[in-house]
Amino acid sequence: MSLKPYYMIAGEAPKPQFMLKDPTGREYGVVEHYETDRMRTGGHALLEFINVDPAQKARPMIWVDLKDWSVLAGHGKNLPDADFEMGLHAYLQRFPESDRELRRERARQALRFELIRLAQQGYTVAYQEMFPGELTKEDFPNVRVAGANYIVDDQYLIQPGDFRNQVSLVFVEDGKGLKEPPVTALLCNWIFGEGYEILQTGFSESQSQRAVQALVENPELEKIYRERLTRMRREGVLLGIKPKAYSPRTPASPAPPASPESAPGEGKDGGAP
Repeated sequence: MSLKPYYMIAGEAPKPQFMLKDPTGREYGVVEHYETDRMRTGGHALLEFINVDPAQKARPMIWVDLKDWSVLAGHGKNLPDADFEMGLHAYLQRFPESDRELRRERARQALRFELIRLAQQGYTVAYQEMFPGELTKEDFPNVRVAGANYIVDDQYLIQPGDFRNQVSLVFVEDGKGLKEPPVTALLCNWIFGEGYEILQTGFSESQSQRAVQALVENPELEKIYRERLTRMRREGVLLGIKPKAYSPRTPASPAPPASPESAPGEGKDGGAP
């Protein structure tokens, strides 16, 4: 399983999510681990108990069903005694509903861990990746170029502070009968209200222009993409995607005054800076 501690998912320093003392007086820092593999449900959390006593090297680990808010008895490891699982179950029942929902939200956030990481690095994120299962194949534009059909995926920049009103369109050949995974045949940015820029293409210039224009001249499609961009950015905020760190540039030292021997226009380069 692709489990990660919550502090890593949240981009925080290593630390337990809560402290616990059992009836025998043993104290633990509890680290919550969540599933990041999106092919799994993400409906469970693994609690790792870090004992303040360094003599206990094997850390107890217990699974919790987040939906039912119950300990999965019999699945724990390195338990210090036979009642440890049931004791934890009784303790968890004291959690208010807000704390229970917080853990369920963390599990949902963990399933998007890779998307969050990519978005924070300034990469585009596909709408279908952020909201899997919402779209069907028929919801994607289909464009025919040079005798082949291409499906157009839409991706967005959602890092807070990036307010470019655009969608990245990724053309990939329809995968029917293909032996190899589809590759990007054309990539472009559609800047709403301004135009578009082709970043990568395997087509001729005229084919690329016709393929893109068939989309950017469709006002209904523009409306859909604008709405998705708004929703993607809202979801990014809810997931806690951090804005790009501000790094001011060191101001350049002012250039020294030009001497008569190097006056503009008299050098070999025609006075280029």
